[in-house]
Amino acid sequence: MKNLFIVLILIIILSCKNDSINNSEEKYITASDSNKSVIQQKGGKPQDRYSCIINTSGYCIFTGNPHQTGLKPKTNKIIDREGIYLFSLREAVAINSLGKILEARGTPSFDGDELIKFSKENMSDDEKAFHQVMATMFPIRNALMYNIEELEREEWNDIVFELTKRQIKNKTFTEGRTPKDNYYGTFGIFDLAKNPNGKDIHHEVMKFLEESSIYLLCHVTSEEFNQMLKDSHPERHDPCKDAIIDKKIPFEY
Repeated sequence: MKNLFIVLILIIILSCKNDSINNSEEKYITASDSNKSVIQQKGGKPQDRYSCIINTSGYCIFTGNPHQTGLKPKTNKIIDREGIYLFSLREAVAINSLGKILEARGTPSFDGDELIKFSKENMSDDEKAFHQVMATMFPIRNALMYNIEELEREEWNDIVFELTKRQIKNKTFTEGRTPKDNYYGTFGIFDLAKNPNGKDIHHEVMKFLEESSIYLLCHVTSEEFNQMLKDSHPERHDPCKDAIIDKKIPFEY
């Protein structure tokens, strides 16, 4: 009887120990799943890093810093924000905020990107075209994101000359079922930015800038480069098909 009692005690102890282990394992699994969820969120679609502040005049002025360099419209001159000539477009290369030369891909411009004087001797035609797209887009970004209050239509028309020349973003559509379905052309985005009615329009502006940049890149690069843009897209989307290019028009300079 005594031996039976001891056996029962041992069974109870072992049972409690197993429950403790199982509970510990269950807590660990729950914690692991929670961490996994956080990682997936971090690894998913990147958060919108842009925003704007409505100034006293009602304009949507972006946070961040404007590009300090850019291409003077209809020329081959790289200038600073004061309009002072720096160097030729033929030697202009885009770099990021860390000073690294940007790789020729479909990634849009970011804060901190600038132009420096650097030899393009060993670059392909597509790489050269990519850097010219960056030089072209910097003033367009500055105009919509930071300088919109002082921007006049005539100046805007000059800045977007390379877009209108190729009929890039030449239509505005605002009757979509959701705001995501809407898009603005060069005239439409100017009118919206000049008259935002005190609204945060940074989504509309960024969509215009990103699509303008990739469509221009499609126009001035080879079919092989266009295919690379599709192959490297996270969703295998074909931006050059969206550009609806009847005839490619390369850069003149």
